[in-house]
Amino acid sequence: MFDKGDLPNVTLGVSSLIGTRPEQQDSVYAEILEDSVVACLCDGMGGLDKGELASQTAIFTFAEDYDKWDRSSLSVPDFFRQEVVEMDMVVSELKGDDGEAIRAGTTASAVIIRNKELYWMNVGDSRVYIIRGDEIISATREHNYRMRLDEALKAGTIDEEVYKREESQAEALISYIGMGNITLMDINSKPFRLQSGDIVLVCSDGLYRTLSDSEIHDIVSKHLPNTQVIADTLTETAIFKSFESQDNTSAVVIHCL
Repeated sequence: MFDKGDLPNVTLGVSSLIGTRPEQQDSVYAEILEDSVVACLCDGMGGLDKGELASQTAIFTFAEDYDKWDRSSLSVPDFFRQEVVEMDMVVSELKGDDGEAIRAGTTASAVIIRNKELYWMNVGDSRVYIIRGDEIISATREHNYRMRLDEALKAGTIDEEVYKREESQAEALISYIGMGNITLMDINSKPFRLQSGDIVLVCSDGLYRTLSDSEIHDIVSKHLPNTQVIADTLTETAIFKSFESQDNTSAVVIHCL
């Protein structure tokens, strides 16, 4: 956890708590650099093997490649597209102690801010929020079976009866890092122009499945401008609210001053 404000007009707070889970499968990389602000959050999939290894591997790969990225020849959206494929390949090729391939997976949500222009990337069901004044919106979709059900219902290819019958599987991810040959990813091709006072929040599902959008907004508003206090309060409130069974919970908070 840290709060670093050495880049003018930006502050950053990070918090990650294990909750009641036996392992911490969330991994976070966030940094303020001379030319940009970057954050990547990965939430290892507990239903597969080695969720913690998957998220750590994906984060390490992202951070290493970000450091080597030639900004003059590759745009932010193209970097994101290239990086999703790279992380997916590296995680899908993970092997166990016996040398055999393991089934490991992780979500990945990332943001890059340059000159107050926000780009985001998402695979899986972690989220990127933008908070401006009284508004809070999720810039990303959850890549789960519910998304497919919603699309089919809207298109009229299934009815309400089928939707309800299939809903028990709705949270199953249909895209994640480590599945191999990944194709479904959300990346904005045109930057979102940030304004002074805007908050960008990257979080794992342990946060938004416990706290409502209005609760998240209230905490952010109450503790501005201290981004580290916001991040800590978000994760601690989620743990307190669901102390008997709380998932790993992580938040990256970026404040544009």
